[in-house]
Amino acid sequence: MLNDQDIKKLLLRTAARDEGSAEAFESLYKTCAPLLLGVAQRIVGRRELAEEVLHDGFAKIWRAAESFDPLSAHPVAWLVTIVRNRAIDVQASQNVSRVGSYHDALDNDPDGALDRLFDWGPAADEGEDRRRAAQWLRDCLAELQAVERQSLVLAYEHGLSHGELAAHLRKPLGTVKTWIRRGMVNLRECVEACMGAVR
Repeated sequence: MLNDQDIKKLLLRTAARDEGSAEAFESLYKTCAPLLLGVAQRIVGRRELAEEVLHDGFAKIWRAAESFDPLSAHPVAWLVTIVRNRAIDVQASQNVSRVGSYHDALDNDPDGALDRLFDWGPAADEGEDRRRAAQWLRDCLAELQAVERQSLVLAYEHGLSHGELAAHLRKPLGTVKTWIRRGMVNLRECVEACMGAVR
């Protein structure tokens, strides 16, 4: 278990930018990397991508060490927040720019991904219906505004609450709720239009 006081000392020594800073930062990395890698991997899913997130996270920790509040009682939480935010950014950028990771989830587990977004009803129980619905959802996701798509993916695929989304996107809670609500309405209308076109 990580000791907050020990981590705080290493952070403050890193922030000092003196002859002992590099050694302190190396100790900080060795001590905290396993935990932070686990945080990153839970979000991005792939080990190699999680390792990139960890590297980026520690680069930011090195740069931001001077801004760490020495009165903080939770330095480990401060580190986790940096890495978690970086992991969310990496995953969201993949999902928003090419909706790739979410498409993979739909291809590999369309039941789970679709059920989180829609109540498809009994007619969607057949395999062909599921495959068709997955394609419609991919197409319709691509047509949403970027902020709507990002909000939906982070909320439904990664389980962020409205409050966490607002903090992550640095937007008012009401704005984020509007994006999610509008995105869901637009997504449902688009998919229902696709369904109606084949009836």
